[in-house]
Amino acid sequence: MEVEYNIILTGPVIVKKIKSVIVAGIFMILVQYPGNSLLAQQAATVNLDAINPGRYDTTWWNRAPYRLVQTNLRETDAGMDVDAYVQSMADASASIVLINVGGIVANYPTQLPYHFRNTFMKGDLVGDLIKGLHARGIKVIGRFDFSKINESLAFKKTEWLYVSTAGKNVNYNGQVHTCINGGYQQEYSKEILKEAIASYPLDGIFFNMIGYTTTDYSGNNYGICQCENCKRRFRDSTGHELPVKMDMNDPIFREYNVFKKTTSEKLFDEIGRLIKTLNPKLMINTYSEAGVDMIASESGSDLAPEYEWNYSATDNVKRVLGSYKDRSPGNLLIYFQAIGYRHVGTSPNLAKVWLLENMLHGAPLGFVVVGTLVNYEDRIFIPALNSLYGFHKKYEKLFTNLQAINKIALIRGSKDEYEGIIKILSEEHIMYDIIEPSAIGTGRCPRKLEDYEALILGDVSNMDGRLAAIIDEYVKNGGKVLSTGFTATKDLAGKPMNSIRLQCLGVEPAFELFKRAKSTYLKISENDKAALGQTTFKDFSIMMMYSDFMKCKTTGNAQGLMRFLPETRFGPPEKSYYTQDNITSYPGLVSNAYGKGTTVLIPWALGEQYHLKGHYMHRRLFVAALQNLLRVQPDVTTDASPLIEMTHIGNRNGAFEWIGMINQSGQIGASLREPVTIYNTHIRFRPAKAIKALWLMHSGKSINFKQSAGWVQCTVPALNDFDMLLCLY
Repeated sequence: MEVEYNIILTGPVIVKKIKSVIVAGIFMILVQYPGNSLLAQQAATVNLDAINPGRYDTTWWNRAPYRLVQTNLRETDAGMDVDAYVQSMADASASIVLINVGGIVANYPTQLPYHFRNTFMKGDLVGDLIKGLHARGIKVIGRFDFSKINESLAFKKTEWLYVSTAGKNVNYNGQVHTCINGGYQQEYSKEILKEAIASYPLDGIFFNMIGYTTTDYSGNNYGICQCENCKRRFRDSTGHELPVKMDMNDPIFREYNVFKKTTSEKLFDEIGRLIKTLNPKLMINTYSEAGVDMIASESGSDLAPEYEWNYSATDNVKRVLGSYKDRSPGNLLIYFQAIGYRHVGTSPNLAKVWLLENMLHGAPLGFVVVGTLVNYEDRIFIPALNSLYGFHKKYEKLFTNLQAINKIALIRGSKDEYEGIIKILSEEHIMYDIIEPSAIGTGRCPRKLEDYEALILGDVSNMDGRLAAIIDEYVKNGGKVLSTGFTATKDLAGKPMNSIRLQCLGVEPAFELFKRAKSTYLKISENDKAALGQTTFKDFSIMMMYSDFMKCKTTGNAQGLMRFLPETRFGPPEKSYYTQDNITSYPGLVSNAYGKGTTVLIPWALGEQYHLKGHYMHRRLFVAALQNLLRVQPDVTTDASPLIEMTHIGNRNGAFEWIGMINQSGQIGASLREPVTIYNTHIRFRPAKAIKALWLMHSGKSINFKQSAGWVQCTVPALNDFDMLLCLY
């Protein structure tokens, strides 16, 4: 329904016309200004009934808006008040609860002789919890941990146990480590699963501490398992004797890493098929992409001296969402300060940021506590948990069937390089997906590689010929690549190949490696500034470079920028200078045209440098390479503070899109305090189609906007902890 009024108003701006219109069941007042722009003024709340997000597939878990609470129950929790426990989950708006069922401790009356029954349990804890939670419409995932077995049973089956390089078993608080190649994990675990699945109407299965575990909870590393099962299986598989030392320079150890991956995934696939045979509706969740429906990950604090990784949850959920169309991300906020301090929560402000990163990147929510929400002793975050989960529940249609609207993909590489690049992209509000290298070319990614305008290869050093050929072909067909570090210089197992195996980068395969040394720089000429951006580089002509460096030679018409200046003198001050003769001809950046596409190679660890020091020069170089050399222009521009993390998410059914905003301004060194309010953030973006309403969902307000030539401009008046800028078409 549309009613039009020819009313002329006076004021700072002459208004041509006012009309009212109902859009998606929302009554809006539209004020038309000269230039065909529209200003929207709030008249009511968003009508969620008018929104149809569709669904991604027939599962209840993939791209679905669930809210998970995992309670790592202690033996002593067996005497809990079940009704109070269930009520706490309802209060938290949990839609899934994950509880300990079996493995280390059976929280049900198991009949299996090698499954340790909880001695504190009087009845059937699992049965009582499932009954109570299902009655409230809450799904239940059963947690199993087969990495350890109670000492009362372990030494009756020593062939099941892990053996350290010192020839010893590991007994930690009465729980003895088992080996993945032993009979407990290979066979008996399946009997436990059969019993539990046959006995209870579980909705899913979660596995903890999977794979080849070599450390205990105190962080002691006991080395490569030397049990007879491991020795025999490795010998039969490779013809080699099992290594004793973890040494990446040892080709047999590199082969052992491949063996670990292959044998782990084989077991996960076997167990996954067994579970689906027993009950095809069960969702499977663990820390692997093999044999599962949901890939688990964790965002948690530690006692390490480094600051917490602010973008931990962003990292964890984006790499699953960008890599697997048939897997859901299951990132868990670990709510304790560290493994050694399980009874004290992490910073409530950091916890909120990590949950918001899950939510505003379009992923499900997950929260872990030791004990229960009723009896956990550090309760300061529980009200915030209930509030965030409540917001998610209220607007869960807006978190259903989503996909990020990004035209750049970051291919996951070495940790520090990759995290440094995430920092730059986030601070600069450059929207991006993350893709695991192993997923490329498998048909499992939600989007085709050619759907992206540009790929960022952040020190993806381990690369086989198959992946190198895919990337070369991508560029040849018009794609753009920004490669940093030592991409494509090793095989998949990590063996140095001593050559750069991407043809698209415009350099000879052979290179000379310069090892990191202090007082090493890159010299920037006026020609370099002209190519990279005069304004961006006007204030400096030299750049810190504290990284390993590949001395490369360009080929064809490739252009080398910036020159390598190694190990200049830095003391005493009187001797701290260099001459022209010290500047080499080796480029610090190579720009190249290849087929229909273009590439930029930065042959040193720029992301790692930014992760280390956050220096403005490195950030400017990265952005200049992306925007000035590769000509990748954003679909979202803003004057937002770099302390605001932003996301751009669309509904696959075309019902809406939104821009997420997370205020990360509360960090001062190691302290994580409340964020300060940030005012008047201007945003300009290109929506999928013309919009008719724009809402700040957390603030509960519609906001003014202008729309012209396919672009929308608006101002977010104030951002407290977070908000969602919802666009309705």
